Amino acid sequence: MEYIRVTKENIDKEHICCAISNNKDIQVSSKKDWMIKCFDDGLVFLKSTERGKCFIEYIPAENAWVPIIAENYMYIDCFWVSGSFKGHGYSNDLLNECIKDLKLRMYQMQASI
Repeated sequence: MEYIRVTKENIDKEHICCAISNNKDIQVSSKKDWMIKCFDDGLVFLKSTERGKCFIEYIPAENAWVPIIAENYMYIDCFWVSGSFKGHGYSNDLLNECIKDLKLRMYQMQASI
């Protein structure tokens, strides 16, 4: 399975895979506006290149939209693998990408000390 990372540069042409399916819906534009603001805080939205519900959305916990104290952790906003995507290991792929990002972030923090 191939995945694409949604960014400020490609968000206008990418489907965000949520329960919100109509790109003209105000909820879609509101969600995308929120994502654009959060990308600078480390928000990651990684999704299947195939249209459907196969994605993970996470952010460094210190920048999460909920009041939590979890320094050096990632907060998973949404993690969804459903329908024909289930049972193929895609959830493991996506979760491993989140873990890999966290390890890279920790390495970069240690290297800057």
